[in-house]
Amino acid sequence: MPLYKYACECGIIVEDLRSMKDRNDKTVCDCGKVMYRDFTMKKTNAPADCPRVSTALGVHPSQITRGEAERVHPGAKFNPNGDMLIKNRSEQKQRLRERGWCNRDSYN
Repeated sequence: MPLYKYACECGIIVEDLRSMKDRNDKTVCDCGKVMYRDFTMKKTNAPADCPRVSTALGVHPSQITRGEAERVHPGAKFNPNGDMLIKNRSEQKQRLRERGWCNRDSYN
């Protein structure tokens, strides 16, 4: 059964687990008013703008010790395995553009 969210003019928000056929049934708030369906999404902890590790953008570990990785990718950080450590989504997009690559997991 899906979870539906209802809101009242008084500011109360209620999530209710009910069948699809009952989704439009009246939901009455504690204040006595009829609540309306709230279609806004709640905040999530989705990894939108957080640190990432990219194997595809990585280099061989020997390239890190020789300094070749720094020359080819100025300012980039790598872990001991050679994976590139990326600060956020915008840096990931920039690094992909530098190589002429695109992210197939992204809508942009």
